Amino acid sequence: MAHWRLSLLFGSAVLWTTLIPCSAFPTGAPASACESMLPVHTGAQPQQTRAPYEFLVSSPSFLNGQPINIQILGPAYRGLLLEARSFGSNTALGSWKTPPNNTKFLQCSGNPHGAVTHSNTNLKTRQTTYTWLPPNSGCPRVVMFMATVAQSHEIYWINVRSKVIWKNPKATCGAEMLTRTWPTAALLSLLLLILLVYF
Repeated sequence: MAHWRLSLLFGSAVLWTTLIPCSAFPTGAPASACESMLPVHTGAQPQQTRAPYEFLVSSPSFLNGQPINIQILGPAYRGLLLEARSFGSNTALGSWKTPPNNTKFLQCSGNPHGAVTHSNTNLKTRQTTYTWLPPNSGCPRVVMFMATVAQSHEIYWINVRSKVIWKNPKATCGAEMLTRTWPTAALLSLLLLILLVYF
């Protein structure tokens, strides 16, 4: 009898530890995934094959104040973490407008609207459209969209990237930084020249 109870207890423990990781984060990626974009899917590794997804981006360039629409083309998916980034940075850039059905905002890089993630495991399709707004200041020259896309707990791809989009020449979201930087640089150069001449 004791042996039977021990077996039942062990079986229950195995079943419990097996089921818990499978649930992972069915209501969205955690904030801890913002930088690495790695989902916390215990016992599952990212797919090593090329992702069957690509981005459809509504414009090849961005202008502050002008929204950009993004769709993820490919098979239907259940899980998502979507951010805009500049090259060499793991900081979420800009902000997202009201997320489509079955998705929600995720606070990344201190921005409450810095990323979009799934809000449930309902299927999302290529018709699902995400809308991004460039930042009002400090724009980089180029931006790309990055995503982790999950078909299931076990099957997901990381580092799914769009082609880059360029800052429109009419964009003013970098003007403030340039205005402040150039006079300072010119002043330092002038001071250095004076020091070299008189000393």
